[in-house]
Amino acid sequence: MNSTEITGREEFDLRIKPIKIVMQVISLWPLKKDCSRYRIILKIFHKLLIIVITSTLSVAGFLDSFRQLDNMDEASECALIASAFALSTFRIAILSIHEKHLVHVVETMKSDWATFSYEDRAFLKEKCDFHYRLAKYFIFSVAMPIFFFIAIPALELQLLGAERRWLPFRGHFFINATVSPVYESLYIYEIIGGVFGGSSIAAVTTFTLVTVTHGAARFALVGRKLQSLKGDEPNAEELSTRYIKQHQDAIEFAGTLESAINVVALGQFLVSTGLVCFAGFQVTSMLEDKGRLMKYSAFLNSAILELFMFSFGGGELMDESIAVADSAYDSGWTENAPYAKSMQIIMMRSRVPCTITAAKFYSMSLKSFQAVLSTSFSYFTMLKAVDEK
Repeated sequence: MNSTEITGREEFDLRIKPIKIVMQVISLWPLKKDCSRYRIILKIFHKLLIIVITSTLSVAGFLDSFRQLDNMDEASECALIASAFALSTFRIAILSIHEKHLVHVVETMKSDWATFSYEDRAFLKEKCDFHYRLAKYFIFSVAMPIFFFIAIPALELQLLGAERRWLPFRGHFFINATVSPVYESLYIYEIIGGVFGGSSIAAVTTFTLVTVTHGAARFALVGRKLQSLKGDEPNAEELSTRYIKQHQDAIEFAGTLESAINVVALGQFLVSTGLVCFAGFQVTSMLEDKGRLMKYSAFLNSAILELFMFSFGGGELMDESIAVADSAYDSGWTENAPYAKSMQIIMMRSRVPCTITAAKFYSMSLKSFQAVLSTSFSYFTMLKAVDEK
């Protein structure tokens, strides 16, 4: 192993570290193939524990929402929290099924950062740098509303002398949750659930962003190399064969991502419609309640940014995979060039973009982001109209 490989691996480890940490909190960071049986069993137990906690809080939230149907503010708040926990449970369950795909994706990214030349790695860094910084910001933006949800009920009780004891994430548990020690026990239980739920939001969204962006960068790198290819080069045919193989590898990587993420993306887009709608309703309905205003303003910011990150990465992958055709066309080939047929095949293949879909229904892109926001706003206006009546 040479120094270039070490530097590449270290750079990747440094960039992926925040995402790796939140993935490990919810036990989704893939283990190495040669890990011990003890670690595998421990990881399975960890996942089951998270699924039990988040699903319990989701069911409790929906039950509380049904109990509050005569109060739109309370019902929408409980439905919002319950939907977020349901999405967390869904994500962890689906990605656990596709763990082999996650292993392949992570190992491919490691290999790319370790084996690419200095120039290729610099190009990869240029393409992905913003997305890694955006991922760090998003982790922070998720931590803020989780902190507000956890801290505000206790602060209101201790500092402001609130008359009623509120749980951080609400919920109906078929017992009196306002008396000790039940209240304290449920409070701790919900804190644990909030950490797991917030970590799942941060982990899956940032992991999706950086992996899909990495896939887009692979296509951009192939396009860059094809553009530099000249027909009169003595080793042009050899280079074209190498670049075709890299294009095939990029398509395979994108296909693996699509297999792992497409069902998660469908759940994200469906639930996000409700999350943005309910969070916006809470913000506009609770302008005088500063505590709830802080919670749901931070929540709304995270929900919109989360949806944008899913869409932004998918749109870049689509654009870069299509752009390979233009790069192949500009590569300086002629009909008599030995690699002319290969360039024509690449151009034909690139007419069908590689995409991350929502379970094959539609592609993740900024257009889908706009559509979800538009739908959310329509539901929001309808909810406000019903509340006013």
